[in-house]
Amino acid sequence: MSNKPFKITFSIISISIFCYHIFNLVSLWTTIPDSIAIHFTNDTPDNWGSKYILLIMPILSIIVWFLIGILVKKPEKLNYVNLTEANKEIQFSRAEKVMILIQSFSFLFLILANEAFLRYSVGMESNIPFVTSLTLLALCLIAPIYLLIWAATLKC
Repeated sequence: MSNKPFKITFSIISISIFCYHIFNLVSLWTTIPDSIAIHFTNDTPDNWGSKYILLIMPILSIIVWFLIGILVKKPEKLNYVNLTEANKEIQFSRAEKVMILIQSFSFLFLILANEAFLRYSVGMESNIPFVTSLTLLALCLIAPIYLLIWAATLKC
C-alpha cells in the first residue's frame, strides 16, 4: 500500500502553516518587546526571556521533522505486536501512516505553540493556536496507542 498521497497532504499542510508562522514572525519582529514571557503560572507570566527564544521552536520543529522522517522511511525497524508474514505489509503501512501523523502533528504542535507565544508577546491574544497545539500533542500520544490496540486485536 502506498502512503504517498497521505504523506504529501500532511507535508503541504505542515509547510503551509510553517510558512505562515515564519511570515508572522518576520513581519512582527520589530513590534516584539526585547523581553517576553516564557513561563506562566495561573495565566500570569512569571519568567521572562529574550525575544530570540521565539527562534528556537521553529528550528527545533525542523529537527524533529527530519528525525521522525528517518523512522517514516523504515517502518520495518519499529517494534510490532502480532507481526506475521501474512500481516506484515499492512502493519508496516499502518505504522508508516502513524509515523507520518506523529511527524506532522509534532511539527505543527511546536509551530502553533510558538505562534501562541508570538501572539501573546505582541498583544494579539488568541487561544486558538495554543489549544490547537495541545490537541495535536494529545493526538501524537493517542495515535501510537490506537496502533498498538489495533495490532493486538489483529486476527492473522
